[in-house]
Amino acid sequence: MMDLFSETDSATSPAFPEETDQITKLYDLEPYTAFCEDLEFMWRWTIYRDKKLVQEGCSLTLDASRHAVKHVLAFFNVSFNHQQQGA
Repeated sequence: MMDLFSETDSATSPAFPEETDQITKLYDLEPYTAFCEDLEFMWRWTIYRDKKLVQEGCSLTLDASRHAVKHVLAFFNVSFNHQQQGA
């Protein structure tokens, strides 16, 4: 019988995006950076602290992704007063 959790150790975190990646930057104020990627059926968002993944998720729209990232960063006590938003 196959163990459902046998492959969980092989999962890798997404690498910090490069400048050439087709990805939308949602937030960028050290030490946090957040990105969003259009997968055509959903938007995948990732939050990095010092270029290391700390949270990821998905939303149905870009606006919903911005909202989700804002809530997660608020949980991390990050202020949005000086945020830099991507297009």
